[in-house]
Amino acid sequence: MNGLHVGVLGLGRAGLMHARNLAQNPDVDRVTLLGRDENRLSNAAHRLLESIAPRASTIIAGEHAPTSSEVDLAWSTSSVAAVAADIDGLVIASPTASHPDLTRQAARAGVPVLVEKPLSIDLEQLEALSDELDEYPSQVMVAFHRRYDPAHQALRGRILGGDAGRLRLVRATGHDHLPLSLDYIPKSGGMWLDMLIHDFDAIPWVTGEHVVCVQAVGSVLDEPLYRDYGDTDTAAAILTLESGALALVSGMRHNGAGQDVRLEVFGSENTFSAGLEPRAPVTSTEPGVPGPAQPYDQFIDRFEIAFRSEIAHFVRVIRGEDANLTPPRSGIHAVEIAEAAARSRLTDAPVDLQSSATR
Repeated sequence: MNGLHVGVLGLGRAGLMHARNLAQNPDVDRVTLLGRDENRLSNAAHRLLESIAPRASTIIAGEHAPTSSEVDLAWSTSSVAAVAADIDGLVIASPTASHPDLTRQAARAGVPVLVEKPLSIDLEQLEALSDELDEYPSQVMVAFHRRYDPAHQALRGRILGGDAGRLRLVRATGHDHLPLSLDYIPKSGGMWLDMLIHDFDAIPWVTGEHVVCVQAVGSVLDEPLYRDYGDTDTAAAILTLESGALALVSGMRHNGAGQDVRLEVFGSENTFSAGLEPRAPVTSTEPGVPGPAQPYDQFIDRFEIAFRSEIAHFVRVIRGEDANLTPPRSGIHAVEIAEAAARSRLTDAPVDLQSSATR
């Protein structure tokens, strides 16, 4: 197999970031942005070109123009079915509601897929779709990018290797620096499914333990529009793991200090952390301790290495050189936890997930 041709569906931050990383991957020769609006596609392609220079040197205006660059950037208004025979893989970063159908279309056509999380925000639909996708030969990777982050992978290795001793407590911090745009709030899926879903995936993955009980609270302290949609901009959850160890999860939509994402694991013998680094936006009041060095501005900056690693892994999956770390079924438990957190917040009562331990 020569250099790959990968399509990218979705022109938001995540889609263009994935397209940039694909264009800068030496095993990819062609990236095609897919969408319905030619003006948006053309503008996105030119913005992408500026972000990946010097490797890319041209944009193909349409589907049949000649190619001459080291990596070709194209745009197309064709459907997934129409381009399936021409592409080696597809990244889906469109609005969440479109994920199930687009993923199904690509998988049926035999195209490997990297789809942004969540594959579905409805648990029953996700379970049924996972069963269906199991029947297709093409791989579907769900973009739980922390599983591809070197620090989180090392943390998982330490914990599962027993270096922390007996698990006692986990503390997950998920605080975004930049607030959501107001028009995205109604369609985001909410704090639990849109934002903290990554923590709900990472905690069981790193510890090797399922969550059996969830208790959650939330407040609206930043933007009143969240309240109109039954959402929250400031939240916390206590998760009980199979062993009885606890996980404390905090979420904030707007953290003025900077992007703060950490996962800390406390055991009987040692404590380990992913994200405790010089750019973590926490200022110590201890004498002589320096403040944070240029905190991250947004999640794309915070997980730059993870996103590039994820795309590199997707390329290897397309080429049949590596295993899929995040198949659709792997996201079911995270959605279970998120749904339980949403119910717990509304009822002010813990939600039991004992049946999850048997998965």
